[in-house]
Amino acid sequence: MGLVGIEAISRGAKKAILCDKAKQAINIIKKNIEKTHTQEQVELYQMDFKELLRTKIKQKLDLIFIDPPYETDFAYEAVKILLNNNELLNEESMIVIETDQEKRIKEQLKNLEIEIMDERKYGRAHLIFLGQKRKG
Repeated sequence: MGLVGIEAISRGAKKAILCDKAKQAINIIKKNIEKTHTQEQVELYQMDFKELLRTKIKQKLDLIFIDPPYETDFAYEAVKILLNNNELLNEESMIVIETDQEKRIKEQLKNLEIEIMDERKYGRAHLIFLGQKRKG
């Protein structure tokens, strides 16, 4: 929980924005932030991801890692919000979705202006790397 964002900080990312709705998850993430001394570089929100994307983020994002509960449509909904808000993505932004239901997620993504750039499988987890479709 929050490990990808904290790992990104340890590898040179200037900032990580983490979000989880569950209080228990937030408490674990807070402990991990304290242990890694990354408080200055991490913004942590306990809220619904839709509210976060629509109201809290005010800059372009380079890397977005989406790790929702696998049985939900949250990944699709998040990508839709990201694509519909010109303030969140730049041309080089990369979106990574972790899922164990890659066929279902890829089928949903067909309806969006997004391109699958790469895919990787790690045990049960499947990572789908997305980038904006190039115009022209």
